[in-house]
Amino acid sequence: MNIQRTPPLRSLHIFAVAAELGSFKQAAEQLCVTPQAVSLQIKSLEEQLQLTLFIRHPSGIELSAAGEQLLDYVRRGIDLIDRGIKEVKQQQHRPLLRISTSPWFAVNCLLPKLPEYEALHPELDIRITTTVPFPDFAAERLDLAIQWGFGQWPFSHKQLLITDDKLLVCAPDLLQPDSSYYKTLQHKDDLSQHRLLCTPLSVELWRKLLNTLGVDTVVERQVLTLDSHAGLLEAAKRGLGVALISVPDARDAITQGDLIAPLGDRAISELNPGLMPGYWLVQKEDAHKHPQIQDFLRWMHSWLQHHPRAARASLT
Repeated sequence: MNIQRTPPLRSLHIFAVAAELGSFKQAAEQLCVTPQAVSLQIKSLEEQLQLTLFIRHPSGIELSAAGEQLLDYVRRGIDLIDRGIKEVKQQQHRPLLRISTSPWFAVNCLLPKLPEYEALHPELDIRITTTVPFPDFAAERLDLAIQWGFGQWPFSHKQLLITDDKLLVCAPDLLQPDSSYYKTLQHKDDLSQHRLLCTPLSVELWRKLLNTLGVDTVVERQVLTLDSHAGLLEAAKRGLGVALISVPDARDAITQGDLIAPLGDRAISELNPGLMPGYWLVQKEDAHKHPQIQDFLRWMHSWLQHHPRAARASLT
């Protein structure tokens, strides 16, 4: 199999200069090499491409049809390389802010507002990644993370931004005697007989809730794990089990008749305030030394404080 090798960039550059100037001698002067060196490079390029790029005359050179066509591509290629080099250099001089956030917070809070901040700070390069598990600050060289949980991470600077209180719900059909999943759910102890719907991160929430209620069961044997809160809500509506759903979503679904609260319309924080998870801001340890981080945080707090589930917690 004959694989066509790309000619060296040096040869293409010499070709472009000679073509622009219409002279090997002038190209040599501009490139600070001898005319013989230019001639040899062009000849080598023509042999490799198996094309005649220049028509040689006693009085000088002129581009062939193939040479004119190639020159157009080479010009565009060189322009693209030059632009890339310029952009890379510019990026190296721009302050960089790296943020990892949970998908829900990114979609519902941060990303809709981000263009506003970028317009105010065009000099700042903001890079956002989304992840469900807590990220590796060191490996990803993060400045900030906004993640769902209970603030359990070993960082000095963390703050609860938005609460995510939950309501225990299920589909009305789940409690109908003719349902294929039917089991009674009139008392807290009945939870030990039901499939528990959860996300990977909320297994621990179920464990804490059942411990608070005094229900003796092995959570891992009962859970059906889904990858998102949206999937969790859909599974609950389809009667696949009992779920802990964010209060606003749960009550909307109850109003629409898709879900019920079989043990009463009480958020889990009413049983124990420590059960309520939320979206936490975590800062790298020396974040206070970086003005661009602190400026971003002041901006984010300025609009986040008006969120209906905004927390009023201080840094811990």
